[in-house]
Formats: sequence, structure tokens, C-alpha cells
Amino acid sequence: SAESTEEPTEYGKTLAEQLAENYSNSSYYQETKAILENISLGNKKKTKVVFRQITSANSFLHQLKWVSKRTFKNLVGNPQASIAQLCVTAFLGLVVGAIFFGLKEDSAGLQNRVGAMFFLTTNQCFSSISAIELFVVEKKIFTHEYISGYYRTSAYFISKLMADLIPMRTIPSIIFTCIIYFMLGKYGLKPTVEAFFTMMFTLTMVSYTATSMALAIAAGQSVVAVANLLMTIAFVFMIIFSGLLVNLTSIMSWLSWLKYFSIPRYGMTALQINELTGLNFCSSTNTTNLISNYNYQQISQPYFKLPKFINVCVFLCRWCTGDEYLKNQGIDASSWGLWQNHLALACMTIIFLIIAYLKLHFMKKFS
Repeated sequence: SAESTEEPTEYGKTLAEQLAENYSNSSYYQETKAILENISLGNKKKTKVVFRQITSANSFLHQLKWVSKRTFKNLVGNPQASIAQLCVTAFLGLVVGAIFFGLKEDSAGLQNRVGAMFFLTTNQCFSSISAIELFVVEKKIFTHEYISGYYRTSAYFISKLMADLIPMRTIPSIIFTCIIYFMLGKYGLKPTVEAFFTMMFTLTMVSYTATSMALAIAAGQSVVAVANLLMTIAFVFMIIFSGLLVNLTSIMSWLSWLKYFSIPRYGMTALQINELTGLNFCSSTNTTNLISNYNYQQISQPYFKLPKFINVCVFLCRWCTGDEYLKNQGIDASSWGLWQNHLALACMTIIFLIIAYLKLHFMKKFS
């Protein structure tokens, strides 16, 4: 209360008097006083004013606790965005599961598996564009609170990551995987626990990397539309080098290096290695036995004269095993070939987050 504030301390001074005395004894007061005296004396010599570093009264963990608490309260208080994203994720999972339902181990099954993996990685990338608003919408609030010394940039940055990556990126990836995995194929995709969690981890890493890229582009921006346009253009070029629209081994050498910057490529490559290795797309239909019933002269006839089944298997099913398909795509199907994609995504995530933090830290905060 006001009365307790004005009570004399053990030194006979009020709290306000103590604060005034401490200020008058500080170096900041002496520097300010010297500058003002120069101005009052009419000293025309330019005085260089150096902005002092903004400091905070509380520790980093204390700031992180309260900023995170406020961020999660805002998320719970405005659940429209998070609930809408979960609903859209579940709906897309059901739609994709219905389209690719009951994949078989034949030529069509190979094509559909690759198409499904392409859609999964592309969806994870474009669904991360919503992270653009994370820093753009609150730019003015962050600037005001930072220059007022409420918290450090690091506390604000980490709290925003915790509030976005966990509920908005991890949970939808888990839901998406659980719905898709068991709808594609007779018993799901490859029916092993390791393959299931590898797919879930891959989709989560793709989402993290794409979100980090969105934050790196949006940090410091004032207009959401500009950041949105930049993200869309970047993802379009990344999708071209994902490995489905064009065979990456056929690209000219002076352009092939762009594939190393493609987020969907790493995700799709990991998904293909995880799912296609060890699968045989010709054995389940007894292709060899059926073809052996026709002599060489019959198979050499024009395409339209062959039975429909043999047309598909001889001319379209060029790869009887998943390993052959991966080799044709220039993909290393070894254990290291799988996990190097996750390592690349992790490195890209860290780099993008560092860029986003530095852009926030060195953003112009004084007008």
C-alpha cells in the first residue's frame, strides 16, 4: 500500500529517497548529466549518444516461465486455429486413406505408394506456412516489451517455439501418421513397429524443418502476405527437386546441387527407403508364370495385341522390387542412406532457427 511504501526505513529514508539516491550515484546519471551540461553551455560539438544495452531484472528461466505461460494461455484462449488444424489434418488423412486404400504389391501399388509419400511430404510442408504469423502478428508487441526490458529475445523465441512446435506440429503429424498408415495396404503399410515409428518421425522432422524455414523467412517481416509469397515460391522449387516430378539423376550437373536444399526430397527419400525396401511387386500376381505361357514371338507383337495384364507388367512394371526402383532413382537404400535424410533435416532446422533468432535479435527496435 501507499502508506507502507512511505514508511521510514532503518536508515531514516523512504523507499523513494533510496531509489533517487541510488540513481544519482549511478554511472548512467553521471553520463546523462554531462551530456545535458554540454547542451546547456551551447557546446556545438556533436555529442555521441550511445544506447545502453537493455537489461532485465529477472533471470532467463523466470522470463521463460512467464512468457511461456502467457503464450500457452493465448493458445488455449483462442483454440480456433489449433482445433481447425487438427480437424483439417484428420480430414485430409481420411481422404488420402480412402484414395490410396488397400495398396497391393503390384505395379499400381508401387505407383500409388510413391504418390502417397509425395502427398504426405508436400502436405507437411504447406501446412507449416501457418507458422508465418507467429512473429509477424506480434512484432509490435515484442518490440515494445523488449525495449521496456520485460524479457530477453531468447526467452521470447524459445517460448514461441514451445507453443508452436509441440501442439501445432507434433500432434498433427502423429494423428496424420496413425490414420494414413493403417488405411494404406491390406494390413497397413509395411507391418512392422520400426517402420511405423520411422514414418512418424520422418513426417514430424519434415514439419519441423518447414516450420523453421517459415520462421526464418517471417522473422522481422511486417506483412504476412510477403512472407507467405516467399514461402510458397520456395516450396514450389523444392517440390520440383523432391524426386517424383523429375528423375534427379537426369538433371544437369550445374542444377543438380539444388536438390540438397529440398526439404520434401529428404522426407520423401526417407519414406521410400522405409517402405519400399524388401517389397516384391511382381511375385504376388505370378507374373513370371503368366508371361511364360506366351512365346517370344507373341510378346514381340505390337503392344495392343497383348493381354491387358501382360501389357501392364511387361511395359509398366519395369521394377519388380522396391530395391530396383530405389536404385533407378539414385537412392541409397542402406541404413545410413535412410538416417542421413533425418540428419540433413535436423541440420536445416537448426540453421533456420538460428537465422530466425538472429533476425529477431538484430531487428530494428528503435524508430
